[in-house]
Amino acid sequence: MYVTSADKVREYSLKREGAKGVKVKYLLHKGVGANHIQLRLFTIEVEGYTPLEKHAHEHEVYMLKGKALVKGGDKEVLVTQGNVIFISSHEEHQFRNVGDEEVEFLCTKETSQHDSVKSFSFLRL
Repeated sequence: MYVTSADKVREYSLKREGAKGVKVKYLLHKGVGANHIQLRLFTIEVEGYTPLEKHAHEHEVYMLKGKALVKGGDKEVLVTQGNVIFISSHEEHQFRNVGDEEVEFLCTKETSQHDSVKSFSFLRL
């Protein structure tokens, strides 16, 4: 078993093209024994956004705080605290903070054999 507090997990700034004001904490990942699923905590600053992207893995998302416009395929939906979102494989998607406070959400992702916190394009804070 592995137990920690999100406050003790290192936060990284997402420094990918098409992203603005996004930070992520890898709460559960391969390095702590989660060999199949990662659990991540994302924070998006006011007027910030994730890159518009699509990939083979799906996402399951739970909104903790704030107001975001989520693009999924050809739809855009306003989501807030308590909403859950499913993004399927190869579905183009983006989260954009459209509120007046930070957006926070939990997001899962399948762990590939190549995933390691050290291999992502982040800036350690």
